[in-house]
Formats: sequence, structure tokens, C-alpha cells
Amino acid sequence: MTPSNPETGRVLLVDDEAAFQRLGGGFLRSLGHEVDIAGDGEAALARFAAQRPELVLLDLAMPPHMDPERGLELIPRLAGVPVIVLTGHGEHELALRAAELGAWDFITKPIDPDLLRFVVARALRKSRLEAELLRLRAEQGADDLGLVGQTPPMQQLRAMVRRVAPTRVSVLVLGPTGTGKELVARALHEGSPRRDGPFVVVHCGALSAELLESELFGHMKGSFTGAYRDQPGLVEAAHGGTLFLDEVGEMPPAMQVKLLRFLQEGTFVPVGGRVQKTAEARVVAATHRDLEAMVRDGAFREDLYYRLKGVVLRTPALAERMADVPLLAARFLQRGAPQARFSAGALAWVTARDWPGNVRELKAIVESAGALLLPEQHEVDTELLRLAAGDSSEAPRSIEPAASTGVLDAALNELERRLIQDAMSAAGGNQSEAARQLGVSRVGLIKKLTRLGLR
Repeated sequence: MTPSNPETGRVLLVDDEAAFQRLGGGFLRSLGHEVDIAGDGEAALARFAAQRPELVLLDLAMPPHMDPERGLELIPRLAGVPVIVLTGHGEHELALRAAELGAWDFITKPIDPDLLRFVVARALRKSRLEAELLRLRAEQGADDLGLVGQTPPMQQLRAMVRRVAPTRVSVLVLGPTGTGKELVARALHEGSPRRDGPFVVVHCGALSAELLESELFGHMKGSFTGAYRDQPGLVEAAHGGTLFLDEVGEMPPAMQVKLLRFLQEGTFVPVGGRVQKTAEARVVAATHRDLEAMVRDGAFREDLYYRLKGVVLRTPALAERMADVPLLAARFLQRGAPQARFSAGALAWVTARDWPGNVRELKAIVESAGALLLPEQHEVDTELLRLAAGDSSEAPRSIEPAASTGVLDAALNELERRLIQDAMSAAGGNQSEAARQLGVSRVGLIKKLTRLGLR
């Protein structure tokens, strides 16, 4: 239960020193906080999962070897609540690294009680204001981060985005081409305290090293032919917001060095300039490439890789979430042709088709089919979809149903069928376990199995 005082809350204190656990915990309790204590990283994660504190006080020196790197590794895993780092004198570099990983603030030991009281109260107030804002946005009908889908991979992805978005940690989004990595980056931006700042996209593979440097860091007048005036770069434009590095695996080696310097120091020099500039932006990078393999092959800098991968999110291929296809298709059709619907055969066609181009391919074909509708037409059929796909072959492995249904009913039936089949498969045919996974009663599941012809 959250304390009624707006400046008190549930605090997890992570410190291996018994004396500090007793004194610091006692001081926080005297202020009205509920205090839970952990002496090492493993215990901290267990208490975090069990109690879900509103704030974490974290000493970076973690047992067994009192290695601060172990404390740093904990910070991204405590995402979603403010983390206040406790450091010793002379650990300024550690504190900066902690901030890059998402720490909200840091306090130097020995700790001033008045400073501790002030920082903890301020962090709790800020955290609760952000939570209230998110609640109000949700009540106003926000589009669930823009990430459409009800399959387990998409539910897991949305949960991770919600957990990571409020932090300052850098994020690396991995996944096949066309799976919506930029949508994930935008969702991270919209769910963060930077949502009112700029969201700037950099396409790292589209330009040579020289042009990419100018695009990122800007250039000075006269620095090269055609540079008729000073031009700020995208890094500067992203100040206070989010910088999205799309296809970062394609970045030329010469630019990797310069990007690393900016990530480490927050500084850069425009092309042709001599004066160092600063900018502060959260970095989200994405690629379809295997960066770990590129690091092993020497094609991508190892130090840059570890700077970018504060938290790794993976976007699933459409083949991993086929039950979402009807919902996605209906969404894309409604955007371009609000009054249109799919025939039952057309819906069967999209759910049976392989989608090597993933969501991007599905979106392109459905939108093209909607655009091909004549003014008097309101139904997209299989022939129209095959025309949009440039596919003259027979419709794949589906039988055209005798009767058409509305797109919503057909999409929901197909989604329900696939989700139940997946749950039954995962439960080894055990109806009670499948019902638990689906959040329905066993009797309710049996009725659905009968209605869908799955018994």
C-alpha cells in the first residue's frame, strides 16, 4: 500500500554495509517511508520483483568483490522507477555512467541526511506526476503505444517498452526488416519524459561517411563545395529529445568513431568547425544486422556496440505473430478506406500468405488494394489483393468461404482461433492450463473450442 503522504513511499535500499542498512533504513522509516533492504544484486532483483518499490537507493559497490560494474549492470534491470545511486568520493566517472544507464540522481557518501530527504522526496513526487500523466493519457484513449497486436511476442514487446521508456537508458532495437523498429523507437519517445521534445531520425546506411558526418553534426560555411552557410546537424536538432539511429549496422567505420565520442562525452565538432558543441539526447538505435557477429568480424566497433546496447528490444517477424495479421490488415485498410471491408476470402488470403517483407509488406499491399477500390465498391476481395501484390498465382492454401462476413468479426474469429491453438499447444492439450493462460474459465474455453470447431 502506498503511504498517504505524497512525499513518502516504498523504498528499496540496496547496500551491503550492515551499519548503513540499519542507520539509513532507520532514517528513511523515521520520515514515513516503507523501507525494504537488499544486501546484493541478486537479492535486490528479487525484492524489486516481489515488492515493486517506488524508488531504489543503490550502492554501486556490489558483493562478492565490491565491483561497481555489478551495480551498474543492475540499473537497466530496475527500469520504471527512479534509481538514486550512492557513490563514494572520487567516483564522478561512475556517477556519469550510472546516469547514462538510467539513474535518476546520485548522492555522495558520507550522506547528508537533509540532502537524502530532499532528493528522495523530489524523486517520488516526479515519479508520481509522470504516472498520473500516463494514466490520464490512457484514459483519453491513447493508441497503446501504436504497437498493434495481441500475440505473446507483441504483449512482451509492449511490456518492455512501457518499462524502459521512462528511463534515460540507451536502447538497441533488433529485428528483421519491415517489423516496425521505428514504431518501437517512437513508442519509447512518447512514453518518456522527453515526449514534448524532438524525435529525430537518422538513416545511417543511406549516406557516405562524409555526408553522414555533415548530416549528424552539421557543417560550417565554406567547409566544402556547396556549403554556403552554417548548417546545424541532426544531433543538435535532437537536443532534449530522442535521436533514432536507423540501421546503425550500416554506419561506415569512420563515423562509428565520431558517434562513439558523442555518446561518451556528449560533445561534437561540426564539419569544418573548431569549436566544440554539446547536445543531450536519448539514443535509440536499430538494425536488422547481427551486430555481435559484426563485432567478432571487426566490421563494427565493440566499444560502440556496448554503448548502444543499454537495453535490447527485439521486434518479431510477422511469421512469429500470424494471429495478429487480421488485426493489422483491418487497421491498415481502415486508415486508407474507412468505409471498406474485406471479404471473408480476402481475409483468409492475408492470413494464409507468407509475408517475407513482414508488416511493411502487409501494409503496402493492403493500402494499395484499398486505393484500387472503385467509388461504388466497399469490399476488398481476393482478386484485388492479388492484383495489389502483383501475384497472379492461385490464392494460397485457403478455401474461399461461401459467405462474406464483416472484417471485424472475421478478424476476431481468426485471432481467437490462433490464440487458443497456441495456448492448447503450449499446455500440451491440458484444457485447465490453457484456460489459465488465456484468462478464461475451463468451461468458457470448452465453449470456445466447440464454437470454433477445435474440439
